[in-house]
Amino acid sequence: MFEHNQLSAMDFGAMSDEGLIDALRAAHGAAAAAQAAEVFAVRELYRRHRAASAEPGPGGVRAGEFAAAEAAVALYVDEGTAGALIDIGLVLEEALPRTRAAFAAGRIDLAKVRVIVDSTRALTKEVVDVLEPRLLEAAARTNPARLRQAARRWAHRLDPAGAQRRRERRQDDRDVRIRAVQDSMAVFDGLLPAPGAQTVAMRLREMSLQVCAADPRTMPQRRADALVALADGSGRLRCQCGRGERCPKAGAPAQPPRGPLIQIGIAAEALLDMRESPAFLAGYGPIDAALARLLAEHAQFQVVPEHSNTDAGVTEEAARRRVGREIRAVDGMCRFPGCTIPAAEAELERTGSGLAVLCSRHRRLKSLADKRKQRWRVWRADRDRMQWTAPNGDVHTTGREGARYLFPHTDIALPIAGNVGVQAFSRVSRPAQVAGRAGSAEPSPFTADRPTCEDLLYPLDGHIPLHRQLSRIAPEDDIPDDVTG
Repeated sequence: MFEHNQLSAMDFGAMSDEGLIDALRAAHGAAAAAQAAEVFAVRELYRRHRAASAEPGPGGVRAGEFAAAEAAVALYVDEGTAGALIDIGLVLEEALPRTRAAFAAGRIDLAKVRVIVDSTRALTKEVVDVLEPRLLEAAARTNPARLRQAARRWAHRLDPAGAQRRRERRQDDRDVRIRAVQDSMAVFDGLLPAPGAQTVAMRLREMSLQVCAADPRTMPQRRADALVALADGSGRLRCQCGRGERCPKAGAPAQPPRGPLIQIGIAAEALLDMRESPAFLAGYGPIDAALARLLAEHAQFQVVPEHSNTDAGVTEEAARRRVGREIRAVDGMCRFPGCTIPAAEAELERTGSGLAVLCSRHRRLKSLADKRKQRWRVWRADRDRMQWTAPNGDVHTTGREGARYLFPHTDIALPIAGNVGVQAFSRVSRPAQVAGRAGSAEPSPFTADRPTCEDLLYPLDGHIPLHRQLSRIAPEDDIPDDVTG
């Protein structure tokens, strides 16, 4: 619809809302094609360096050694970013021809390419040949975070033993780092095993909601202060409403130390070591069954039926609590397209004849849409699917993420392995599963955790909004209305 070189000169103010969405998509496709050209160019630069500059022996030039340095100074980026672009280009050329073609055509962007590259790097060629087409199909209708979860889930199913080996090897890389930045601030980050990281995340959120509605801090500010409170021994986030003893939270007793709640969904057969299918760690995504079984040694269990029924002889309140727990386990996360807020941090919302999990931000969107105050339309297509119609008419369908793990036979999007030497899986229906609380190559040295795929596409991590109302745009930064008052 639009010529790439004319996009920035378009009169966006004269466009309809639908026209703006079309322009946005065209611009994103043009940006993706430009990213592909950049990756292919820096890969070719590296290839030429390798061919021309190899000089073996002490004092010699290692093949391709300074290609990243040359690209970095040309683009005014760091050598790590240039190296990551080179590595992506090499993998696309050597192992992922379909992804390379889709990238060159602008159908997928660098963020999704990075997900596909990372997710297939340590898999055998036979598994990659099965997985790559399905990942490209998924990339066309989801965001990088959800694509990464789908890729990990499918890789766990197709190569369960390899998933466990990779997890055990990667745990040796765990680390916490502190880096000084400007204005007397510091960046505190690290690489942790997923269960430990999710335990920290849930504890920080829990502490962030211990203050009263008048506390002026944003959710990110509360999480940062809660982390310091954990380290200094106070164990509680002090309210900053300024009302002193009149604060409704002033006299709240300190809670005794305990293990913060994390939730893991796993099929009963996998828990009993009768099959190898991935488990679902809420807030993270798929983990291998061996790790889930290890965590289950100290867990409390809840049996989750595939379809909830009202039990005779129990009170309405007890039935409501039981159904709520089951809905959270089966939905797994917020049902808005692309949202990854865990069900434990979200709320239950009536949708048609049933309930669904929505985070506070998207529950508010649905409520406004139901009142015709937003142009979105939301309805339940059937027992498992919700459909969201955007203001421009696009229809987005979401399923129950937790069910894919609790009831593996429902994961109908699973790539078919065929005769590639990987484990086949039964599609026999099981009446109930369990939710617990509680040939690979070495990766290339270019594959660091920084920059992330999102950083390479949109380098906005750490950006502080100038307009304060934008500080709650991200679902994880939203403060529920019952806390803000």
